[in-house]
Amino acid sequence: MKKRADKGFTLVEVLIALTILSIGILGIAGLAGTALRSSSYSRSITQATNFAQERIEGLMGVDYNNIQASSAAAGDFQRNCTGPVGPANAPVYSCTPATPTKTIGSTVYTWVYTVTYIDLDGNGTSSPNVDGLKRVDLTVSWTDMLWHAQKSVTFVTLRTRG
Repeated sequence: MKKRADKGFTLVEVLIALTILSIGILGIAGLAGTALRSSSYSRSITQATNFAQERIEGLMGVDYNNIQASSAAAGDFQRNCTGPVGPANAPVYSCTPATPTKTIGSTVYTWVYTVTYIDLDGNGTSSPNVDGLKRVDLTVSWTDMLWHAQKSVTFVTLRTRG
């Protein structure tokens, strides 16, 4: 008598193969979600960085003596500044632009900056006319829609007199 060769798969083999395939598909779907969130965050941080760089470059065009002062000048750099606060060797002025937001795509970015006088000669009092150095900290913030969290980038630059 001849033995008949088995052909095809058993039901158990098919169920095991489907289980392994399902686990693989679920893993890939999880990675797709992570890739989407990472891509969105990368786009937002790039836009925020470019916007912050644009604002820093614009602030460098503001007169050294007035960078921490309120200004009614027309344009993007009209601002309301308060201060000084802090010690005499490092007074800080906080400035809010008259137009503090910019929408890029569907994301709204907000920017503010502070100006801190630097005491270069170490005499305990910072003077813009004697020390001639100011630190500018510019922060751009936004709400990340996918992470549902407030994010921000801060640029720091030094501004010299003259």
